[in-house]
Amino acid sequence: MSQDIVIGVDLGGTKIAFAAVDRQGQVLADYTLPTLAQEGADAVIDRIVQGIEATSGFVSGHVVGVGIGSPGAIDVEYGVILNAVNLNWTDVPLAAGVRAGLKFDIPVQVQNDVNVAALGEYLFGAAQGVSDFVYLAVGTGLGGGAMSGGKLISGAQGMAMEVGHISIDPNGRLCGCGTRGCAEMYISGKGVLEGAREHLAAFPESPLHRSSLSTAAVVAADKLGDPLARLVVAEAGDALGTVMAWSVAMFNPALILIGGGMGKVLGDRLLTRARTTLATRVYPPMLEKLRFGWSQIEVTAVGAAALAWLNR
Repeated sequence: MSQDIVIGVDLGGTKIAFAAVDRQGQVLADYTLPTLAQEGADAVIDRIVQGIEATSGFVSGHVVGVGIGSPGAIDVEYGVILNAVNLNWTDVPLAAGVRAGLKFDIPVQVQNDVNVAALGEYLFGAAQGVSDFVYLAVGTGLGGGAMSGGKLISGAQGMAMEVGHISIDPNGRLCGCGTRGCAEMYISGKGVLEGAREHLAAFPESPLHRSSLSTAAVVAADKLGDPLARLVVAEAGDALGTVMAWSVAMFNPALILIGGGMGKVLGDRLLTRARTTLATRVYPPMLEKLRFGWSQIEVTAVGAAALAWLNR
């Protein structure tokens, strides 16, 4: 008898990643297509359908569902992308469009991309067996997801835990969303670069004056003990600790997981500073049993596949 599989789809601004995933979270096949969002929503949906059918053809098994992780605000019940800035989408019926295009009749579910990453950790990764945890994705920007009592906190628009756009300084750096002092303007790839630019003139001896300014250059300079880079990473850690404090106060998690490329690159230096800041900002008994860890799921589409498995 052939095994059941689901197809996970990670819809990004530049590429769409697909994975055929079994019930144990094993990736049986993967595939990638360019997003080409400038061609419009219908063309992107056609590519998603193409990728799902191509990925399912790489494996022997019965496809029983599709999960899609998408950026932006989402009507989870109907699978509609309400607003996704990097795709230039408003009110796009993604689930219905994909379902209509597929040759086989299977459920298609859509959730925010960071939320599905949290689901992936819950079913297959570092949060297995933990019913209350917070996932913070430190990448180009900052996103979050939370499970409470074994249930994903989604919100009315699929925007719960949009922690990157909580202002930690109303007079701080201007964010692309129009608000000043958003957390992701301090703790993210863009935040690290903004911090380096903001403080560069005050550190004329920094090696960052002699190189093309990039996140990699800041990380390298931090490892060498450069005071400018150390200040930027310290600010990032303080911002992350502040976000952690809000998360702990709201959800009382047993575990906080850090994911995202920038989070893992900054590593323990970032987490140590964040934990120090966290300890000064919440009711101490809430920290007594709190654990910290790093995300384990490396294939982004596995989180989207977890969405499909969770609802079967």
